[in-house]
Amino acid sequence: MRFDQTINDYTTDGINSPPLTGSGALAEAAYLRLLTPKGSYFADPMLGSELHKLKRSKDVPRMRRQALAWAREALEPLRTPYYLTDISVSAGAVVKSGYLSIKAVLTQADGSQTTTSINVQVAG
Repeated sequence: MRFDQTINDYTTDGINSPPLTGSGALAEAAYLRLLTPKGSYFADPMLGSELHKLKRSKDVPRMRRQALAWAREALEPLRTPYYLTDISVSAGAVVKSGYLSIKAVLTQADGSQTTTSINVQVAG
């Protein structure tokens, strides 16, 4: 099974394929760090982000700044193992359905960039 970010679900087409490597592994690691509520994984209570708290937040400028800070904090542990030189996080507008789009661009030492994005529910 492999997690497909485009459909936000697991697929079985990769069941016999080798594990992700390179930018695919980095994108999946970043995506899971952003999506997982911080403290919910028993083996590593520091894994994850606080973005799940946005469900109780209104769409105000400080909420967007807080979301960006939480996303950067969640991605920072990837800096050393993936040789990241830059972590750039941006937030789009809250759409009608009540979701804030967060996009992360991770730049590795060799200059390659990996992008991942998630939609986080907000109270609106």
